[in-house]
Amino acid sequence: MNPTKSLRVFIGILCVAGLCCTFLFQHAAFLKIAGGGSDVRIFLANKAIRYILNDLLMIGLIYALFVKRNFVIFAFYVQVIGVVLFLLPYFILKLNFPTYNGPLVSYLHRLIVNPLLMLILIPAFFIQERQAAK
Repeated sequence: MNPTKSLRVFIGILCVAGLCCTFLFQHAAFLKIAGGGSDVRIFLANKAIRYILNDLLMIGLIYALFVKRNFVIFAFYVQVIGVVLFLLPYFILKLNFPTYNGPLVSYLHRLIVNPLLMLILIPAFFIQERQAAK
């Protein structure tokens, strides 16, 4: 089943708008608004929600751009691996060493709040499609 071009454009615009909203509302503490909790729980929830939401929106954008199931599945696996390799160590470092703000935490933070891994996948998939077309 191949979606029409207008549906793909709609999905792409929706995902880009979602990414923009995620950026604009990055400092909103939705858990605090919803009922509270400790500062640690709010921090963990906000970072985890932002990471997962950014990556899911990027997977939607990858789907809109390429409409290939294997690309979407691979992107999902990259997201899961990113949770294990980046999100969990970031949480461990921030919780166990709250005053440490060295380069390791800084780079992990950038990977958490920005969907960089997914952004790297888009040109990789484009090159792969170009190579397969030759």
